[in-house]
Amino acid sequence: MTRDELLVFLEQGRKIEEGILLYSEHIMNTLYLSGFDKDLRNKIKETLNTLHRESYEHKIFMRQLIEQVKEGEKDVY
Repeated sequence: MTRDELLVFLEQGRKIEEGILLYSEHIMNTLYLSGFDKDLRNKIKETLNTLHRESYEHKIFMRQLIEQVKEGEKDVY
């Protein structure tokens, strides 16, 4: 895999993580309209908070990895 191919792949991963962040936040903001009972809403919110936190960490990692690949001298991975 060339550097450019890897960068395209990593950039797609970063965009996916950003999408997860956006949609998990939107879902959390509309849970009160769901009609679910309080315990179920809390469980869903807890799960979405975990997903949101982990996606944020993945996004940071992907950004750092992209920078390392860009700055590196290797062209085949």
